[in-house]
Amino acid sequence: MVTRADKFTQSAQQEIFSDFLNSFGVHPITGALGKTTNANAVKQSIRNLIFTNYGERFFQPQVGGDVYRSLFEPITSLTSKNIVDSITKTINYNEPRAKLLGVNVYNGTDENTVVVLVVFSLINNSTPISLDVTLTRVR
Repeated sequence: MVTRADKFTQSAQQEIFSDFLNSFGVHPITGALGKTTNANAVKQSIRNLIFTNYGERFFQPQVGGDVYRSLFEPITSLTSKNIVDSITKTINYNEPRAKLLGVNVYNGTDENTVVVLVVFSLINNSTPISLDVTLTRVR
């Protein structure tokens, strides 16, 4: 189980990539904004890109995965292919720190849920990293 303190604990590995936490949590000792590093930073960025629709970011209308438009369609092989293509294009164009190895789409636990498995590696490391993203239809 990951605790709040684990997010702020410094690791022994070299820090190459870093981003602020999405929650903008404050470090309990220093009072500085918390950050996430290396693979976790890239995972957070990919998750943010997938959840972003086109036009949501000011002055960057083409940034985002825009996958929510596909969630209202019946999950067929064509819909799954559209989601995979959209996520692949988004990661390749907007996340230079990741080398995409594969994207798979699975049906979720109910008819309103789709699970996306993204497998990538960092550009400076060939170890594959997997990320599960659950997309849920809201309406």
